[in-house]
Amino acid sequence: MAGSPADAISKAVERSKQLLFPVKIEKWFALGFTVFLAQCGESGGSINFPTGLPSSPSSSSSSSSGGGLGELGRTFEDGVRAFEADAALYISLGLGALLLAAGIWLVVLWFSSRAKLMFVESVVWDRVDVSAQWTRAAELGFSLFKFRAALGLTAWFLFLGSTAAGVAVAFPAFLAGELWGPRAWAAYATFALAALLVGIPAAIVSALLDDFVVPLMVVRNVRVKDAWAACRSEVLAGNVGGLVLFYLLRFVLAVGIAMVASILTCLTCCMTAIPYLGTVILSPVFVFSRAYPLYYLEQLGVAVFPQAEPQWASYEQWRFPR
Repeated sequence: MAGSPADAISKAVERSKQLLFPVKIEKWFALGFTVFLAQCGESGGSINFPTGLPSSPSSSSSSSSGGGLGELGRTFEDGVRAFEADAALYISLGLGALLLAAGIWLVVLWFSSRAKLMFVESVVWDRVDVSAQWTRAAELGFSLFKFRAALGLTAWFLFLGSTAAGVAVAFPAFLAGELWGPRAWAAYATFALAALLVGIPAAIVSALLDDFVVPLMVVRNVRVKDAWAACRSEVLAGNVGGLVLFYLLRFVLAVGIAMVASILTCLTCCMTAIPYLGTVILSPVFVFSRAYPLYYLEQLGVAVFPQAEPQWASYEQWRFPR
């Protein structure tokens, strides 16, 4: 069943109005907290890479830069000797910092995985109760956490491996101050290839996970493996053109949302830049962004907004009175 990404926009706008207006301040703050938790791990399954290669010096300046490159080579060599003198200390500090960063990242990824499920639940059933939803999302949230951790670690190890290979190739050239020689360009090509072959697939998987797999986990109460199977058969199969259009529109909407957020930041004296408070103020934007792929899923024949809640979700005390 072919869906129209454009038609889903108006429905997502209406859903935002239904959930947030008329304004109930306690609901905005509760929902904003859920969004804040979910956004903390936004980059957990992806990886940021350099966006370009160093620009080559012009021919007019190449002769005058020779001394600079030689000096750079000597500086690099001095740094290597300093590192070798206290290698054990530097390696220990580096490993300690890496382990600490990895521990913090995993903790953030764990609670943001639960919060992502909670946010979908709030948009689908108009229910916001952080404590109750946090408890209910435990099992599915851990399943999502494991997948996101595996995705993020795999992407990082692949990129770090390619980086190590590039450095090994270019190390003699850098040591000699040759930043534009054949070996240096081989290293730059390795970095660029890693960004394409690792970064782009990781970004695509992360986008599909957030837009379609997470909602399928919530509405069908299934783990991430079963949700991916449903995504492949009901969303991806025979719908490549529709998905390309969906993400093109999503990009255009993201640009518009960024402009609106910038304007609100100015109008509110940068209050939207304050963590948590910003997600509260921008709740309509976040609800719209979450609802848009949900309505596109519905147009593909996936039941997302059922008339009746499933038995596990029927708790009237979780609702805010209208």
